Amino acid sequence: MSRFDRIRSRGLSVATVCGLVAAVVLGVPGAASATDPDDAPSGYAGPFASCKGVALPRMPLSDGVGYIQVWQDFAGSGTYCAKTYDNRAGSHTMEIRVRRYVWQTSWYDRGPYATYAGGVYVSGSNTYCAEITGWVEVNGTRYAGGGRVGCDG
Repeated sequence: MSRFDRIRSRGLSVATVCGLVAAVVLGVPGAASATDPDDAPSGYAGPFASCKGVALPRMPLSDGVGYIQVWQDFAGSGTYCAKTYDNRAGSHTMEIRVRRYVWQTSWYDRGPYATYAGGVYVSGSNTYCAEITGWVEVNGTRYAGGGRVGCDG
């Protein structure tokens, strides 16, 4: 192999590596403000703009900054859907997270929103209870709330 061929070969390798790095860097979106519904694990879905079912009692966030609203839909295996609502003016980072109580996996929606984060669904509400948590961050302070829904006792 001539010196020119080795240089050209190295140049292509460097160009290939640089191209791959650029493709990865340019192809990766910035920090997303919401989870991608297509990435939800089995048994979970969302975020979606609306929730189906019967509204359960609200779960207040600390200091009255907002609340978590949960809906239960009895169709099929049943679902819980939840949203974290902010009652302060302006946009704040907030999160809603749902987990079927017997599972380790949870699903969430987090981002800067003006009104709510979610709705995020988990299936199996006709058989299992769920753990629902949410928070709103205002001026660096996180106001949280949540609890279990559909559990006996």
